[in-house]
Amino acid sequence: MRLIERASLPEPSQLRRLICSAADRIHVRARVVDADAQGLSGVDIIMTDEEGSAILVDLVSDGVRTIPTRIYEHVDWLAENRRLFLRAYSGDGLVGADAPLFVFVAPQFPSSVISAVSRMLDVRVQLVRAEQLLVDGDPELLLEKIELKGTDSVSAAVVRRAPELNGGVESPLEEKIQSEAIRTLFTLFRSGVDGLDGRISAEEANGGFHFILDGARLATVAVSPGSFTVSTGDPVANPIVVSDRVSLERALNAVISFFVREGRVRPAGDDGDGGTRELTRDEQAELRRIWDEGISGGANG
Repeated sequence: MRLIERASLPEPSQLRRLICSAADRIHVRARVVDADAQGLSGVDIIMTDEEGSAILVDLVSDGVRTIPTRIYEHVDWLAENRRLFLRAYSGDGLVGADAPLFVFVAPQFPSSVISAVSRMLDVRVQLVRAEQLLVDGDPELLLEKIELKGTDSVSAAVVRRAPELNGGVESPLEEKIQSEAIRTLFTLFRSGVDGLDGRISAEEANGGFHFILDGARLATVAVSPGSFTVSTGDPVANPIVVSDRVSLERALNAVISFFVREGRVRPAGDDGDGGTRELTRDEQAELRRIWDEGISGGANG
C-alpha cells in the first residue's frame, strides 16, 4: 500500500517550475513563454494558447481575498503596456493580448471570491486550486479548476435555441469545438453575420469557415476545442479570439466595421495585394442601419 500524505505547497520558485511543467493542465494546449516573469504586473508565469493568445498566471500565496482587485490591476497593466508586451513575446508565438486569460493559483478560494469572480463577465478568469501530496515521499502537485458559472455566461434559452439558429445541423468543423457554450457563441456569430445580408454564404475550406458576399471575403473563422478565431477581410486587422460574450461582440463589431467604416471588402482569394470593391451608397446605408439598430442587440441577446 502506498503512503499518501498532504503537504504544504513548495516555495515559490519550485511551485513555478511545477506549474510550468503542467501547463496543459492550466489550459488546453497551453505553452510557457516566460517561466519567471518577475515584472511589476504581479504576474508570475506567461503562457500562450494554440491561437497565440496570452495566458497570465498569478501564484497567490496569501491575500487570496484581493483577487477580484488584482484582476483589474492586471487588466490595467496589460492595457498600458500592450504594445511592449507583444513586442517582447511575439517571437515566442504570443501575438494576441485582446482577450487574455488570467489564471490565479492558490491553495484555497473563499466562496466570496469565487462568487465575485463569477460575476466578472468582461474578463476571462480561471481559478485553480493547488495541493501538494507526498506519495511514498515523492511530491505530486494536484490542480483543480474551480467552476465559474458566470464567466462563460450563455443563457439556457440561447443554448436551447442554438440548433434552431444553426439549421439543426452541425458541420464537421463545428464538431471540433468541445465546449457547448463556445458552440453556442459560434452559432450566434453565424446568425449575426448571416443577418447582415441574405446573399452571404458560409463555405468550409482550408480547415475554416469563410463568409462570402458577392465573391468577396467578409470574414474567416478558425475553430479550436475551446474557442474560435475571427479574421475580417481587412488584411491589417488583428484576429479576434472568441471565448465569451464580450469577445463575441467585439468580433461581430469588427465584421460590421470592415464594411461600414472601410467601405470595401477584399475579394475571396486575394491576399491583400489589391482588387478591393467599393460598396455602393445603398449598401453602405443599409449596413449603417444594421450597425446602428441591430448588431448590439443581436450580440448581447
